[in-house]
Amino acid sequence: MNADKRSLKRLLSYVRPYRLRLLQATAVMIIVAALNGALVKVLGPITNSLFVDTDAERLKQVALMIPVIFFLKLVFQYTQSYLMSWLGQKITQEIREDLFTHLHALSMDFFWKSKGGEVLAKLTNDMNNLQSALQFVPLYAIRDSLTIIVVLAVMIMTNPKFALVALIAIPMAGGVLGILGRKLRAAGRRGNEVMGEIYHRFQESLQGMLVVKSFNYEKGAIAKFRVENDEFFHQMMRYFRATALSGPLMEFLGSLIMAAIVWLGGRAIGAGEMTASQFAVFLGSFFMAYGPIKNLAQMNSTLQLGLAAAERIFSILDENPSVVEPLHPLPFPSLTKGIVFEKVSFRYPSRELWALKDVSMTIKPGEIVALAGPSGSGKTTFVHLLLRLFDPTEGRITIDGVDLKDMSSHDLRARLGLVSQETILFNDTVFGNVAVGREGASRDDVQKALAVADASDFIGAMKQGLDTPLGDRGAQLSGGQRQRLAIARAVLKDPKLLILDEATSNLDAGSERAVQNAMERLYPGRTVVMIAHRLSTVQKADRIVVMRHGKIEETGTHGELLAKNGVYATLTRYQQLEAPES
Repeated sequence: MNADKRSLKRLLSYVRPYRLRLLQATAVMIIVAALNGALVKVLGPITNSLFVDTDAERLKQVALMIPVIFFLKLVFQYTQSYLMSWLGQKITQEIREDLFTHLHALSMDFFWKSKGGEVLAKLTNDMNNLQSALQFVPLYAIRDSLTIIVVLAVMIMTNPKFALVALIAIPMAGGVLGILGRKLRAAGRRGNEVMGEIYHRFQESLQGMLVVKSFNYEKGAIAKFRVENDEFFHQMMRYFRATALSGPLMEFLGSLIMAAIVWLGGRAIGAGEMTASQFAVFLGSFFMAYGPIKNLAQMNSTLQLGLAAAERIFSILDENPSVVEPLHPLPFPSLTKGIVFEKVSFRYPSRELWALKDVSMTIKPGEIVALAGPSGSGKTTFVHLLLRLFDPTEGRITIDGVDLKDMSSHDLRARLGLVSQETILFNDTVFGNVAVGREGASRDDVQKALAVADASDFIGAMKQGLDTPLGDRGAQLSGGQRQRLAIARAVLKDPKLLILDEATSNLDAGSERAVQNAMERLYPGRTVVMIAHRLSTVQKADRIVVMRHGKIEETGTHGELLAKNGVYATLTRYQQLEAPES
């Protein structure tokens, strides 16, 4: 089954729950098509009344039928448009929700290998194209196809011989649409891909504007954007060339058929084989079919762009999480025996080097363990595995003897508190940002967590207090303030295991001391695993684990490791060289 058929089959699965609404829309379209046929059929009596019978009363009756038919068409055309718009919006709403839900179910490796702008393009640009296809393609395909069938039936009833001439247009149109469809699909797919690159370039510059301006990189960023923007222009012009050609080409084909009908009709009337009223009905039928045929040609471009968009959207839905949830998860244990890494090795997807290799260690309940070591030594990977953002490539991690793979990730993370190097705050209020990790938290709970995190004073100074909007990424706050909100977020969860991932490395000395004091209030009664770039923050740890090249190099207290005069002692000497004289 090719990609287009697979995409159509999956789209139909979204349509199926609303098949009653689609049947209602189809019924209305049948009525519209029948009214188009009635309108054509009226042409015969009008022609006879004007040129043959000169029956004034009959002419009056027939003339009154025209606005009645058009009024009924107005009502039913509005109804069909509303129903199809509802269907298109509802289906894209569900696909959008499925996409957003599925993105949150995917493992971290997907987000590391994917460009954020490209994913955003699929959620916006591709969804818009798909919505247009869902809204207009069935409308054109059903209504206009039915209209063509009805007027062809009128043609056949009027004059079968002439109807055969008109039918020649169908295979000709099909061949043209087939050739153009392949070009439209290829250009549309590539255009969507390039739009993903453009989204990514915008996102990259917006998030990195400080670096762009600090390094006078504006020209370089603009030059890269122009290359991708030009590529998008050329791809979309390929698409629009094919789109622009389809309409006039169909018109030209129609003109050939119409010329044949006029020539043959004129001869038939002259020979007495056809009346003027029959010719009027036949010519009216042809013109009535012309609009729907042109719509079907335009529908082809919308369909191809929609199929290309659907293929890209479903490519996300086809992504499988690398961290698989167990069918029958075990509950999170009481953490009374400890956390054990048993010969754990891990290698990131598409990388050759091991991030961790043959790591074995035990973390006792209530112990404060600090991970130290040079950049790239595996400290962050250690934490990622503990959070089960990834599963070990080899070995296993257990809590009280229960493998992390046998627990629900949601249950595991509900009992973990994380304060990371980069504090992520959402475009929400203070309350919303602190309560993000605990559903149903009260304002009093949040106030207590802020007090423990030493954040009550600066939050209290805000006019709206807990209801103060923090803006995009918490831009209104300083680094120390953002970090204390992250600590409050961890406090509110009341975690059994607290993970600190270089939580003070981006702060100045004053903010570091304040944040460090706030974090130390969390230590009693919890198991703590911390990563520290500044070794001064780990000296109070019960045990320091020194890592290098993904392996455990040394283990001990601050004093014991200094006495060994190994990697830790060397790192300490380097840091002392960088420390201020005070």
